Amino acid sequence: MSTGKSFARGLLSAVLCVMLFMFISVFTALLLLRADNAATIIRNTDISEIIADTEIAYYLVNQLNNLSFHETDIDLQDIESFLHNEAVSNEIGGVLSDYARALNNNDMGFHLTTGDILVIVENLEPELSDLFDHHMTEEDNILLARTLDDILDFEGLTVGGIIYDVGIDTTVPRLLLSPYLLWGTGILVFITLSFIVIHNLNSIPSAFMQSGIPITISDFLYLITCVIFSDFPGLLSGRLHTLSRYVVGAMHLVIRYGIVITAVGVTFIVIYLIMRNRQQ
Repeated sequence: MSTGKSFARGLLSAVLCVMLFMFISVFTALLLLRADNAATIIRNTDISEIIADTEIAYYLVNQLNNLSFHETDIDLQDIESFLHNEAVSNEIGGVLSDYARALNNNDMGFHLTTGDILVIVENLEPELSDLFDHHMTEEDNILLARTLDDILDFEGLTVGGIIYDVGIDTTVPRLLLSPYLLWGTGILVFITLSFIVIHNLNSIPSAFMQSGIPITISDFLYLITCVIFSDFPGLLSGRLHTLSRYVVGAMHLVIRYGIVITAVGVTFIVIYLIMRNRQQ
């Protein structure tokens, strides 16, 4: 009878550890998908390498150099440095957050207007003055806003249009970007941790160990993946090697979250070791 109880307790512990591992992994992935992270990704992405040989790169550089209010020769590296600026990347991140919010609200017709672009241009007036080596006036801001609208055709970049071009159903992105899914997964993590504590009321140190191991392993796997993509892309197959160029910015974000959550798991394990030594 005692053996059967021990087996049942061990099986329940294993199930709870696996559940915690899964919920922590999903929770981390959902954290990465937040639109608020776009600014960090932009600042750590080699944009010039990605778009260097595309038509949009040539058109963008050509249009900006043809603006009448400056005589500075702008190249793709200048544009990339401008986009990496914290104020600029934050503005772009705000735009993407607006798109994500519109998607969650099923506003398929949402897009930026010329007025929206003008507000962004005015917010970035100091950064644009540095880019063009020219003090931006109200007329310059209006001209630049119109030029950017001509280049990117924001009226055509509706939420529904983007979803259609990508060729996916709206259900999946709406679900992944929904804050409710993130909160729900966080609640499941908390509930699982609570069950682990309840299951180990007679041995609280064991609760820290059973919690710490799956937390550490789940995000340590994220860290290993990031290291391979960021520092050893040569180890990847052809398609994955190409993909690594596009996701290197996201990898910095994964490392940030991975280190924090892994540290939590390691802390739990250290607490277990300290409590066990004190009991001995």
